[in-house]
Amino acid sequence: MMNTRSTSRTVTFQFAFTLPGMSEPHAPGTFEVRVDEEQLDVTWDARRSTTRIMLDYSGRVEALPVTAGDLEGSILKDQRTHRDTRFS
Repeated sequence: MMNTRSTSRTVTFQFAFTLPGMSEPHAPGTFEVRVDEEQLDVTWDARRSTTRIMLDYSGRVEALPVTAGDLEGSILKDQRTHRDTRFS
């Protein structure tokens, strides 16, 4: 039997941002990030994790798959940009 555990959180971008798979930068805002962890049917504890950021395009929501590393990298870049613009 496969068990799936889902969690969500919000992330806020102060500036336009891009992630792999996006054809153009997305406007800043607050976005929901969903993570689904599926327990694999093996004899040891193993899970497959899928992360998606929910992007709004003029009322149409797209669930863009993203790696945790790519998402965190974009968040850090946004925070550095925010910090740099405050002190320049």
